[in-house]
Amino acid sequence: MRFETRNDLRQFEDMTIWLSYMSYPVTTAVYFERAFRKLCRTVTVGPMLPESNIEKWSLQNMKQPITPLDISTEFETDMGAVLQAHPLQPRPDLFIWIESAKGYLPENLEAFECPTCCYLIDSHLTLARHIYLATHFDYVFIAQRNYLEKLREVNPQTYWLPLACDPEVHRAYPCEKLHNVSFVGSVPIDSRRERLLAELNSGLPLNLARAFWDEMAQIFSASKLVFNNAVNNDLNMRFFEVLSTGSMLLCDMARGSGQSELFIDGEEYACYHDGNVLDMARFYLENEELRERIARRGQRLVHAAHTYRHRVEDMLAVVLSGKPDTFSPEELRHQSLAGEVSFVEELRSAQSRNAPQRSFVIPVLDYSPASEYNILTLLDDLQGIDGEVVVVFNGASVGEELKDHPRITRHAIMKQNVGVARGWNIGLDMSEADTVFILNADAHILPEAVTALEQGLRELPGAACVGPQGAYVNFNLSRDYCYFDKGSFQEPLEVDAVSGFFFAINRRLFEENGIRFENGFTPCYFEEWDVGLQIRKAGFKNYVIPTVAYNHHWSGTIRALRSIPYMGHDETAGEVQLRNRALFMAKWRKIARECGRPDLLESGWKRYMSSTVRQLLAAGRTEQAREAAHQLLTSYPDDFTVISLARYVELS
Repeated sequence: MRFETRNDLRQFEDMTIWLSYMSYPVTTAVYFERAFRKLCRTVTVGPMLPESNIEKWSLQNMKQPITPLDISTEFETDMGAVLQAHPLQPRPDLFIWIESAKGYLPENLEAFECPTCCYLIDSHLTLARHIYLATHFDYVFIAQRNYLEKLREVNPQTYWLPLACDPEVHRAYPCEKLHNVSFVGSVPIDSRRERLLAELNSGLPLNLARAFWDEMAQIFSASKLVFNNAVNNDLNMRFFEVLSTGSMLLCDMARGSGQSELFIDGEEYACYHDGNVLDMARFYLENEELRERIARRGQRLVHAAHTYRHRVEDMLAVVLSGKPDTFSPEELRHQSLAGEVSFVEELRSAQSRNAPQRSFVIPVLDYSPASEYNILTLLDDLQGIDGEVVVVFNGASVGEELKDHPRITRHAIMKQNVGVARGWNIGLDMSEADTVFILNADAHILPEAVTALEQGLRELPGAACVGPQGAYVNFNLSRDYCYFDKGSFQEPLEVDAVSGFFFAINRRLFEENGIRFENGFTPCYFEEWDVGLQIRKAGFKNYVIPTVAYNHHWSGTIRALRSIPYMGHDETAGEVQLRNRALFMAKWRKIARECGRPDLLESGWKRYMSSTVRQLLAAGRTEQAREAAHQLLTSYPDDFTVISLARYVELS
């Protein structure tokens, strides 16, 4: 595992690293040197880049001098002679050579009495040379994961260590986004890179530059998008550096490099292919909020697990502390996500900041002729309660009359009655709040009831659905063991199902766990029991909440109809009940079998009544305890725990 504490890292403070490379200010080794010096004594060893190479490699814009290392050497260097020539330098606990420029390779590594290792970067360009180099060192670290197995054939102690960023160098500069798309780097003639940049430039202004260090980071910071592309599927330095500056990276996929495991397209950067690079750039230029959100997330993730400090720690852990391997792409991804919510959660959180406090979903078939309450009185109730109102009209005539009502936020009008469950689902899909109240049109509610349910949904453990009435259900016999009516209880209780005339749900939990109301129960009946079991199966709970700030008369609409019209059919209430009972039992017995949950259809009634019996005994109410125990025994005559409890009560 990564060294997580200051004490873990102190084991390297007294160690000496000899770090060897060809000195010039923009080579990868410089970033490693900066990281090593923060962890342990570091002595740099090697020659300086010849001045003649500056123009040859197009390094005129380095704008920094080439300086000698701690121990300056020639290109051909015998490390035994170097050790003898510098007796005052501390002897190394580890010698590291980092690929920096052709022409420099230290010789006579056998002179060291410590482990030796190398860091090879361009295996995608010089694989044959890297295979040769791998035989010269005790440990080999490579930047390009595609070649790991090939190099392990010649040196089993070969490890993948991707490139990284230096947040102090590759930082975000506070500046205006002056450029739509920028690219900083070389553009070889007739290369794929040149063709891709030409495609971008054909439709967008393109900023091309050759820059390093601070100047490079400033250009990245001033760009809405920064282009990158892989050469032979290399995961290059620019990938991490762009992310580090907090600007959005537009990059292709380096297959097999670890890129697809480390970062996710559309969440931390944007991935293009050759045929859509211009369209991809245009899309993100037109969607600033999404673009900047992705860029910020990419920056956080790269800083959490992909700095040169992270790489140095991992390297030292393998060579000096016996760690069996460097981190895998999956482990690095896990580290980068520490403390992060998922991108979906991040987007939802942003949406919720602008979302209404609550949503009210109301299916409406008619004006509830058998009740003193109807959709008009309910809309009056909601005048004094904040939240959006979503009405699903299950009949065109009422819908046309009320669709412009000022308290209705949005509506849908069905030509036919699509049923209660379908209406609820349609309303949920149209809702924006995380807390959604579902109401019958013939319910009368006061603000106190809304507040009570909302508090229960927010505070009760595992609450996914709450209401003022509900039941423990004998599912096999399709009847209630016990129904909690208005005013019949004084504290929240977990139940099997909440009554459907007025209840509240956590829409986020429903969406994340695939909980939906069963359309098959159209037009009505059994939908509350069904969703109660879905909630239980997902590991959440249903509660009844004590409040009396509401009124509702049962079956107001159904009592007024001789038959129920729906979806072009007509059935009596009795026919609907029989049909839906068969569907309910068949569905849930099948689910219980398939998921190995024979207890799924067991009610919470036994648990509740057993607890009630014990509470009555503890309160000295022995007769009531005996009555409750007898009631429980009647329901569970063959249950050993129930029989034992009943005997205990009789002896009390």
